Amino acid sequence: MFLDRAVLDMQAAGASRKLLDFVNRPQNLVSTPRARAKPLSNATRIQVFSSYAGLAQAIANHHIAADTRAVVYDNERSTGTPAAELADPVRYCRMTAQLLHQHGLEYIASPGFDLSGPRPANGEWFRQFARAGLMKCGRYADYLDIQDQLMQGTVIYSHDAQAAAALLHQINPRAKLLMGLSTSPSGHVGTAGQLWQAYHDTSRFVNGYWLNVPHNIAGHSLPSVALQFLQKMATNTH
Repeated sequence: MFLDRAVLDMQAAGASRKLLDFVNRPQNLVSTPRARAKPLSNATRIQVFSSYAGLAQAIANHHIAADTRAVVYDNERSTGTPAAELADPVRYCRMTAQLLHQHGLEYIASPGFDLSGPRPANGEWFRQFARAGLMKCGRYADYLDIQDQLMQGTVIYSHDAQAAAALLHQINPRAKLLMGLSTSPSGHVGTAGQLWQAYHDTSRFVNGYWLNVPHNIAGHSLPSVALQFLQKMATNTH
């Protein structure tokens, strides 16, 4: 799963046609606003909302593109989710699922770790997230995204992914597990090696990844890191 600007950044950075063909497939999800053409024609369109209220308004106003298959509800403090939704996140996950399923759309749940409180000193934010009951969002979802990219490439990331897979299977065996990856987790510079290590350590028990290419603390995105990772992935999965 990609944000469309990540794809555009990778194209601008000189992604080869062969690599773009590797990601330009229906099983890959790309978030693209209704008014824009998909940057990858064969990929599946999704849309991202950080507010249930905003999503409900978009559906009411017919602002969901006709070819959209799924919607991400990215509820977290850092994305501007309204206070009422932050106060009862699992309830709004359930409401989001009901609304989307009523309209024939799949629900990608992406509750932020910050819903459980500040990051603990030991770095084990996923455990705190799980103890807070936020895995329950997966009960209503078609996909559950675990935003553990700060730990990518570490043993903690691998353990978290395995624990999340087991918990999600108990909660909702039909849901698919996605893990977060980033070229600049929380603004810090990531490496292709970290991304590959995270993928290598977890791909056997997760269903996919949300690969972010955000701006780092210097204000720059790092599409070259994503390209190096995807190139290695393409080389080793064919």
